[in-house]
Amino acid sequence: MLLADKKKRENISEYIIYMYQTELLIRNFEFDLDKIEVHVLGNIPAEKLDDSGREELLEWYDSLITKMRAQDLQKEGHLDEVQEIIRQLSDLSLSLQVENEDYRGVFNAARPAIRQSIIESDGLINDPVQACVNGVFGLLLARMNGREVSAEQLSMVDHFGNVLSLLSYHYGNSK
Repeated sequence: MLLADKKKRENISEYIIYMYQTELLIRNFEFDLDKIEVHVLGNIPAEKLDDSGREELLEWYDSLITKMRAQDLQKEGHLDEVQEIIRQLSDLSLSLQVENEDYRGVFNAARPAIRQSIIESDGLINDPVQACVNGVFGLLLARMNGREVSAEQLSMVDHFGNVLSLLSYHYGNSK
């Protein structure tokens, strides 16, 4: 079973972040499946991934490359199917804000960080769930690139993570 499938079943927010990472990886390897095979699959030990699993993973990368090209995502953007999940999470978030006191509390605690993130996006983001996803993904990228992350940024990302965790829980229970 592919890690993406496992994440999609177990924690939808982790799946989204994983897919964003995978899109970035594909761009960094210039949509070249051979490079991905050598530099990504080649670094997975044989005891963790047998030949059939390796073939399945290679086919998965190939299908993502095809989808990304078809959706003109060579430079930026995210797969429609992943963005559709964010739309579903956004709808769920709106419902939970009305119906679920625990979620409402977590969301309200995150509201200032979400608002700040949306303002800082200069109109590129207007959805609170997308702001949370981008914040968590941004922290991941900053850490990967060895950039300093302020205490304020970490606090914001904690709030984003709390919202996404609770949303993922309710999303999983609704499926």
